[in-house]
Amino acid sequence: KIDEWLENFNVKGDRKDRIKTLSKGNQQKVQLIATLIHEPKLVILDEPFSGLDPVNAGFLMEGILRLRDQGACIIFSSHNMANVQDVCDSVIMIHNGEQKLYGPINDVRDAYGKTRLFVQAKGWDQEALAALPGVESVSQLTTGEYKLILSDENVGPELFKTISKGEYIQSFSQQPPTLDEIFKMEAGGRHEK
Repeated sequence: KIDEWLENFNVKGDRKDRIKTLSKGNQQKVQLIATLIHEPKLVILDEPFSGLDPVNAGFLMEGILRLRDQGACIIFSSHNMANVQDVCDSVIMIHNGEQKLYGPINDVRDAYGKTRLFVQAKGWDQEALAALPGVESVSQLTTGEYKLILSDENVGPELFKTISKGEYIQSFSQQPPTLDEIFKMEAGGRHEK
């Protein structure tokens, strides 16, 4: 199976090369292949994407998801919440030896309320959006959308009526905080509601 795995992970080099002669990304891919090639039922990974560029991280992600789809239980630690959200069904967050949260990712996110609103609508700017009732803060994203932090998820429907004025708007998406935002809240970083 080794040739198939080396090809799937796009490992540069020959199968007989010494691991220390490979680049860091290829070394990590080979180490993961050594773990996954036996198709174990339980895999424990510690920061598997650390230091990898997006292309190599994508190859590793494909291998991990492939194993998961074959029924393996995968436990991995990561400080990159985007990877956690992409790979995991459930999450446990431990901070200073104490369990801060546990459960299916969507349930954990929903427990914090849908207090993030992403809006792109003609005629609305950061100042006008910030003046709306129930809006705590507004920031403009590089996509052109505005990200609004709401005091309460229940103001969403009224904001939709106000912003859309019954007409088409490019985007309006109300969401719970990301795992990254939740991590910051629970681990004592910047406090956002």
